[in-house]
Amino acid sequence: MPRWYVSELVYYRNKTLKILGLENGTKGGKAESFTERDAVILKRKLSRLQTFLGGIKYMTGLPDIVIIVDQQEENTALRDCVTLRIPTICLIDANCDPDLEDLSIPANDDAIASI
Repeated sequence: MPRWYVSELVYYRNKTLKILGLENGTKGGKAESFTERDAVILKRKLSRLQTFLGGIKYMTGLPDIVIIVDQQEENTALRDCVTLRIPTICLIDANCDPDLEDLSIPANDDAIASI
């Protein structure tokens, strides 16, 4: 599973428009007007963006709440949510800071059975 892209929520509108623009560039016969090298570069960019940002492509707004399972692993996502003032629920372990999120649930986030 890909990690959280840096500032994924902060700039989601720009990134969503970029994905949709590249998709439109590859459809409708526009890809044939590019050189072979440019077409390959365009397809690679689109593939990479689909991998990392495909889940936010059709978002119409920011989420109302974000649930984070591992605070240390998803620190970038937590920082994005704090920046945008999105409420967060976080499962925290003994090695996490409970003051960073809005609602902390103490749990062993390393064991799947406890989640």
